[in-house]
Amino acid sequence: MEYRKFDLNSYNIHTIKTDKFKTVRMEIIFSREVAKEEMPFFTFLCDLLTDTSKKYKTRKDIAIRLEELYKTVFYGVTNKAGNLFTTSFVLEFISPIFIEDASYLEEVIKFPFEFINKPRIKNREFDITSFNIVKRRMKEEIEGIKENALRLALINALNKMDQESPSATRVLGTIEDLDKITPSNLYDTYLELFNSNCDIFIIGNANMDKIVEIIKDNFKNRVIKLNKPKLLVNNKTRNKYQLVKDNSNFVQSTLVMIYNINNLDNYDKDINFHVFNYILGSGGITSKLYQKLRSENSLCYSVRSLYLKYDNLLVIEVSLDKSNVKLAEKLIRKCLKEMLKGEYSEEVVSDAKKNLIFSLKTGLDNNVSILNNYVFNYFANLPLIEERIKGIMNTNKEDLIRCSKAISLNTIYIQDAGDNND
Repeated sequence: MEYRKFDLNSYNIHTIKTDKFKTVRMEIIFSREVAKEEMPFFTFLCDLLTDTSKKYKTRKDIAIRLEELYKTVFYGVTNKAGNLFTTSFVLEFISPIFIEDASYLEEVIKFPFEFINKPRIKNREFDITSFNIVKRRMKEEIEGIKENALRLALINALNKMDQESPSATRVLGTIEDLDKITPSNLYDTYLELFNSNCDIFIIGNANMDKIVEIIKDNFKNRVIKLNKPKLLVNNKTRNKYQLVKDNSNFVQSTLVMIYNINNLDNYDKDINFHVFNYILGSGGITSKLYQKLRSENSLCYSVRSLYLKYDNLLVIEVSLDKSNVKLAEKLIRKCLKEMLKGEYSEEVVSDAKKNLIFSLKTGLDNNVSILNNYVFNYFANLPLIEERIKGIMNTNKEDLIRCSKAISLNTIYIQDAGDNND
């Protein structure tokens, strides 16, 4: 793979030339630091901008054009990682080496900029018909969260930990946030989009110099680049953890335990903590949490640990009967104590490393994984996949014990099941 970066003053283009894939993927990424009140507006905007434009007024128009471009895929998505919020426009198309049409590459690269540069706006307002379609869709998605016990419990737990933290902000926002969005103030958000950093990443087998020239001809960003947003969130620690309970109408209860990760260097966070987390709770049926809570004690329906690296948090989430919450908490603490003491075999460490390395090697056969790795290499100096594989090969029990010493309990959140389960 050949990586190159083109500095165009108001945005960067990053190209990753490889002949491993039959498609080319381009992501136009606008990035900024998390601001709670902005995120629902940008999420709405991203959906609306990919739903209609001056040239392509309906989804049918878009579908026809994408079909003409040999079944090209185009969509928008917003994401949050730590303190970084991104609004991205994604284009995936067949590599031009397989297409005889000489105009194909230019036509397909121009396509997303028809939406970004020329939205369907009149008198500084977005088209009301398209606006209402997106609003209805976004409302359904927000309301759908209430039906997902695990997702809702995690959102509530992070909010109880610190409602002002970027870790607690929601990309979708709430129904109340949605109701504040209008066709006219969304136009203000559209103008604000161009006050974000902009980076364009492209991976595939194509003439990258030509792609850069086509982008330059079709995209004139309006501001000089800003400083890169800071990803890491330094969430406050507690001398004594807090216990919070909420009632719910769900059949099962959910237990969430949030731990701060303190004073680990970047190498430990990028490499060793992934092995620690795999052994603890992300490794499926072989993990300590699964074995202790489900296999040995039949306490829960599901259990997992989540490593939120850029939030400096470890989260353990369990779905279980209300009567088993206290015992589950006790067993989780026991698992963490065993991790601290290194009470697991070298075979367990070896298996964790093998599985993580296998997953990373699989990522080398996926253009999305490779592109995302380069994105976070740029924003957060995340080592490339090959470097991470080498690092994991060298992880030992001493490294894992150091990771274990770095965590401290912040919040225990219990989303109790309905009273009919007492």
